[in-house]
Amino acid sequence: MIASPLLLLAFLLLVVAAARQAEERWTAIQKISSAVVCTLLGILLANVGVIPRGGEFMDSISRYAIPYAIVLFVLSTRLADLRKAGPRMVVGFGLAGLGTFIGAVAASLAFYRVLGPETWKLGGTFAGAFFGGGLNFAAVGQGLEMTDSLFAGAFVVDNLSTVPWMLGQVALAGLLARVFLRRSGTDGNDQSGDEALDPDALRRTWTEGALSITHLAVLAALPLLALTLAGLLSQVLPGVPEVLWLTTIALALGQLPVIARLRGSAMLSYFALHLFFIVIGAASDVREVLAAGPWLFIYMIVIIAIHAAVVYGVGWLARFDLATVTLASQAAVGGPGSALALGMALQWRQRIAPAVIVGIFGYGFGNYLGFSTAWLLQGLLPA
Repeated sequence: MIASPLLLLAFLLLVVAAARQAEERWTAIQKISSAVVCTLLGILLANVGVIPRGGEFMDSISRYAIPYAIVLFVLSTRLADLRKAGPRMVVGFGLAGLGTFIGAVAASLAFYRVLGPETWKLGGTFAGAFFGGGLNFAAVGQGLEMTDSLFAGAFVVDNLSTVPWMLGQVALAGLLARVFLRRSGTDGNDQSGDEALDPDALRRTWTEGALSITHLAVLAALPLLALTLAGLLSQVLPGVPEVLWLTTIALALGQLPVIARLRGSAMLSYFALHLFFIVIGAASDVREVLAAGPWLFIYMIVIIAIHAAVVYGVGWLARFDLATVTLASQAAVGGPGSALALGMALQWRQRIAPAVIVGIFGYGFGNYLGFSTAWLLQGLLPA
């Protein structure tokens, strides 16, 4: 087992590099993402004795990687950009959040006997993930202090949702096209607009790019300052989790023009997440992860099914076009990258940019929905 902190850090960084190379080389890895690969490698390497399951060094990575990722990702959320998305896409995204909330609450009430006493934490974590993405999943799960094995299993299940839901929405688009067209008068199937956008270009903003020393220094300092301020605020108001203070501080900073000009925040955040997921995987007992998997997968499917019923049902009643409803849902469940890919696949090009904007907006607000859902479920479910 690697015991030296310096050698351990070097090894973990090489694992991140290997996971990134695997995603760039193989399409199958791109479908699940290098972050999931890091979680699986963390489980494997710890359970065969290559890296420790815990300890002061591993705990330090877990403690600081997520705050860094939260601040850096949320800094890219510009509230003014919501005007560019347009009122219908914004309302559609809010409807997607409502569907996620109802789905998480209903599924948790139905499955708490088989999922156990941490079901309320699962409900909040999936609610955050299906209104933001993997970052929100990690932030809410860590903030609620979910056990490591349950967290690792749920994270893998969460990442299995994106591609199946994309395929499901492609099928739904064919089945519901005429129904929505008769109701709304448009299907969004135009050829103009955002031809310059593509999934690979969006992914590259998270994985590569030029960094200046000035920007790197400021981006390295901001999360430390935000974490310090969040710690002070959580002492003044202990009922509010530190991660929500971090989110609020990062949202406020992100609206400043001087912060908006910084480049590289998403890439540094994505890097920090990879280290965090290795540590989470390492702390997991593979038997517990496998045991939780089947029920967690069914639980996730139920949440998405209820989400879909709300989004498409209410969207149809409100005379929303199918493109807006579909891409708002995908932006919530899968994030801006998958919404972009789905929009291009279905040739809904005028809706792509608005969907990406609200998807990025979800990074900032998914934590609020996640914690609110968890607290509600904690009151509703038996202790």
